[in-house]
Amino acid sequence: MTILDMIRKIKYHWNNIVTAQLRKISIFPRLITAFFLPLLVFFFVVFFSYRQYYTEVNNNLDRYISLLLQNVALKINETMQDYENIALLFYDDSRIIQALSENAQIWQEGGLESEPYEKNRFLIENKLYNVAANQKYIINMQVVTPYAQYHMAEENGYQRGGTIRDLDQFYESIYYLRPQESHGRPIWIDDSSQVKTFYKNEQNLYGFANIVTLEVAVYHPIHRDFLGVLLINIDLNAFSGAAVGFESYNDGNIFLAGSSGLLTGFQPSLSAPSYPEKMLVFSEMQKAQKNIIRSSISDQEVLLAYEKVPDVDFFTVYIADLGVLLERPRQIRNLCAAAFICAVLVCIILSYYVTISISSPIEQLIQVMQKAGDGKWKLRYESKGHDEISILGNRFNEMTDKTNNLIDQVYLLEIKRQKLLLSQKNAQMDALLMQINPHFLYNTLDIIRWEAMYEAGGESRVTEMIEKFSRLCRMSMGGGSGTIPLAEGLAHARTYLEVINFRHNDKIQLKLQTEVDPEKLFIPRFLLQPFMENAIIHAFGDGSKGFRIRIHSFEKQGSLHILVEDNGKGMSREQVIGLEQAILSERAAEESIGLANVNQRIRLFYGDAYGIHIKSTPGTGTGMEIVLPLRYHSENMESMGATEHEAAIGSSKEDTPHDLSGFDRR
Repeated sequence: MTILDMIRKIKYHWNNIVTAQLRKISIFPRLITAFFLPLLVFFFVVFFSYRQYYTEVNNNLDRYISLLLQNVALKINETMQDYENIALLFYDDSRIIQALSENAQIWQEGGLESEPYEKNRFLIENKLYNVAANQKYIINMQVVTPYAQYHMAEENGYQRGGTIRDLDQFYESIYYLRPQESHGRPIWIDDSSQVKTFYKNEQNLYGFANIVTLEVAVYHPIHRDFLGVLLINIDLNAFSGAAVGFESYNDGNIFLAGSSGLLTGFQPSLSAPSYPEKMLVFSEMQKAQKNIIRSSISDQEVLLAYEKVPDVDFFTVYIADLGVLLERPRQIRNLCAAAFICAVLVCIILSYYVTISISSPIEQLIQVMQKAGDGKWKLRYESKGHDEISILGNRFNEMTDKTNNLIDQVYLLEIKRQKLLLSQKNAQMDALLMQINPHFLYNTLDIIRWEAMYEAGGESRVTEMIEKFSRLCRMSMGGGSGTIPLAEGLAHARTYLEVINFRHNDKIQLKLQTEVDPEKLFIPRFLLQPFMENAIIHAFGDGSKGFRIRIHSFEKQGSLHILVEDNGKGMSREQVIGLEQAILSERAAEESIGLANVNQRIRLFYGDAYGIHIKSTPGTGTGMEIVLPLRYHSENMESMGATEHEAAIGSSKEDTPHDLSGFDRR
């Protein structure tokens, strides 16, 4: 056996195993699974691609923010170098050093009021003024020696800049001690106590705010004697240009921070997060030098980065809303999610219809085969396509046709015999109906009426009674199982009361009120007569004086309501409950042609949601409300009753009961 034959054999056995396992599952889940497997592969590809892209964006974001802070820190450092160079212009002047040295000698000798001292003092203060004159961000420039403080002064001796109120406290502060500890190296101080140390003049209550102080200890260049501390109060706006050129990073805020916290912000944005004092601990920032943190502030995800400014204890800080920075990647994520959802929907729709196009015809063919197996050989498979299933269905139809022909030949005689028996029964039923046909009664009454007119010589009360009763019989003619227009039912009720009123001296009044079109709506035949009989017999008793019946028809909640009211003696609550139970009883309906019969007819024909409802008050009268569906055509209650009743049973569970809490008594 060659290798190729072995491969073919293995492939054959493998296909048999896989096919056998798959055929244990129905077609529908098999096809759905086949459609969704590629979709899962697509999902994993999109997911991992997005994760890789998201990681790359985060890494690039860290690099760009780090470069931003580094460049801003370098610009701030350059600005500080400029002010350190300005300080150098002062203490690098040999005349100034000589003047400070001479005044220190004069102080030691106790001659501070001498002319040389004042001359040197003017030289020093004028130099301070000239150095700072063209620097708009230098608020104050002073020299503080162990014996006095020198201010900025113009040529005319007018003092500029600021002053230190309490020199004794200043000598003990970091502003005087730290420059000496650094031995001439420039020191930048941002301590919050600046506002209580440096003032514009002796009268001001508040000191300088929003400043940073540059200090340098001044020594004699030869014998290194300490001469004093040069200090420069610089407005923080001097560093505002550090963020120029980085407007593309305006999604976040850039700050300058020191040991006392936030110093200033560069182009602050109200939409970006503010400086988080609680998150940034200066000691931790000094240890780390620079860092990038992703954290949460007030339920807002933020990116926070900081980097130390070279040579000083200042830090540039960047903070931004992480959601804004990652908006584009998240838009791509949402786009991918939307594309995936659309692909899922398309695959679901496509797989559903493709699967249905295969499984549904097979299920239909199986159902037809099962019914054929139960003896229903006249059923056929409806072929609607040209695929293999349709061909199989057509072959099945051919088989059932041949089988059905054989069955027809076998049972032909039996079918003919059953038809003959059915015809005989129908003939017997027709004969019975002819015997009770109301035409006989109507024709007989008409003959009696004409005979009475002949005897009386014209119309009389007797002939009128016969004529009314004949009309009532005529209305009763026709199929008793059909429905009639509401107008015909009301006419029947009017005629019935006219016949009843023949035996009363005081006529019972009938009031008809309708809010619907009685010619278009149909009701069951003989619907109203039992209600009028019930009122005449039970509500009015033997008397009839002042009694009336009101029939009010109207539409409510999509149903036809017919309210039959009387002003008779009424019923108690117990009597109403008893009557309702009797009406609902099937036995009562079988034995009575009255209210129970009417209610049973309505429920059998229209469903349990419809029927009769009763409300009565003793001494006031009784109201019986008939609830029917709106019907605009005639129906046969015998042929449709069973079907309607079955449908009504299912629908009545969901129908809302009609509100009959208040009858309109007018």
